[in-house]
Amino acid sequence: MAKIVIGLTGPISGGKGTVADILKEKGFFYTSLSDRIREEITHRGGEITRENLQDVADELRKSFGANVLADRTWELVSQKEKSAIDSIRSLGEVEFLKTKPGFILIGVTAPRELRYQRMKERTRQGDPLSWEEFLRLDEKDFNSGKKGEGRNIQGCLDQADFLIENTGTLEELKKKIEAILKKIM
Repeated sequence: MAKIVIGLTGPISGGKGTVADILKEKGFFYTSLSDRIREEITHRGGEITRENLQDVADELRKSFGANVLADRTWELVSQKEKSAIDSIRSLGEVEFLKTKPGFILIGVTAPRELRYQRMKERTRQGDPLSWEEFLRLDEKDFNSGKKGEGRNIQGCLDQADFLIENTGTLEELKKKIEAILKKIM
């Protein structure tokens, strides 16, 4: 079997983590660009919050290049046969990963109101609590991209090889993933 690396992009609470869980069940090695940011924040002794994740990611991209998180993550997945990379948020990351063998980008999204409801239900550390805070951070995810360095969720979704509108049930999402895997494997 040829090497396959599935990258996941999309907005907060769009369903990337659920898609990642489905891929893990199918034997994919999993990692996330956000894990590289969490490692950096922990190394600095900082607190893991959504805002710190955004700010440290932007800082790393400015200091070490737009593809720094993707490059650090590629080192982990390059020897694996099947991998999933979550939390791809900048065009620099997409451009870097699209040069790698077997890379496929899947965009996962849903309407804002549905994403906010899901986010409240998952209660993940660092997630925004209010609708206003959610909107502010969501907007930042969509519009902080400059020359491939900042976050540009819409730009990443536009580069996706497959786009999933995640508005249905878990079973419907699983069927969508199955259909994509049939096409690429």
